[in-house]
Amino acid sequence: MRARLPRRALALLPLLGGAAAAQRVETARGVTRPRDLAQIGPIAEGQVLEVLVAEGERVQRGQVLLRLDDQVQAARIALARAAASAEGELRQAQAQAAEAAAQAARTAQAARTGGAMEWEQRQANARVAMTRAAVETAEDRRRLEQRRLELELAQAETFLVRAPFDGVVWKLETVRGALLARGERPITIADLAVLEAALFVPASAFAALRVGADYPLRVLLPGEAPRRARLRHVDMLMDSASGRFRCVFTLDNADGALPAGAEVEVTLAALPGPG
Repeated sequence: MRARLPRRALALLPLLGGAAAAQRVETARGVTRPRDLAQIGPIAEGQVLEVLVAEGERVQRGQVLLRLDDQVQAARIALARAAASAEGELRQAQAQAAEAAAQAARTAQAARTGGAMEWEQRQANARVAMTRAAVETAEDRRRLEQRRLELELAQAETFLVRAPFDGVVWKLETVRGALLARGERPITIADLAVLEAALFVPASAFAALRVGADYPLRVLLPGEAPRRARLRHVDMLMDSASGRFRCVFTLDNADGALPAGAEVEVTLAALPGPG
């Protein structure tokens, strides 16, 4: 005796065969997109000095893609580096502190034999304290200049555009000599190793889908076989007008064979329940 299936039971089918043809069939379609996609540009504004990549070129994370004219910033860095490496003030203060300490020692020795007055000893000790403070001030100033150099170097990074992740230059919408305003994003980087597809699935499939499970998706391109895709996300907010909810699937595309923007389809056959 043939067991009857629950009324809301569902099956995801990669292809429809003879038995499935008698079942109510529903499909959901979507378009692939890169999982990682970024439009990027420099933080600073200015004239493009160098464009170091071309459309379609593979890039690595951290690679410099574009550089603005940074002559003024380079001069600021040189000035900050000179100030940070200057040692004259510190050496002078250290020499004065050493001399003051030696003089205080001689005064203390003379005081023990009656050769120096008490006020002379106090004056020598005060001189030691002042010169030590001068050394600390010079050291603080040098540390400050080092922080200023680090700030200028960080500012120089705002004239560069670096790749945020490994990927491909998808779009390049600037040229050498062009003026870029603050906030412009002329470069688009995409990582095609993993694609995503958002599909709006019928409400009847809600109970059957499991996040983290693999499902067959058909790529609607000539010669493309069905692929396994992992369900990453199920949107809990259903569209009451269409009776569908949004699901996001991820597809492994490490070989780069599948282009972003390809249409994909999942086929769902609702199995009939008891009369």
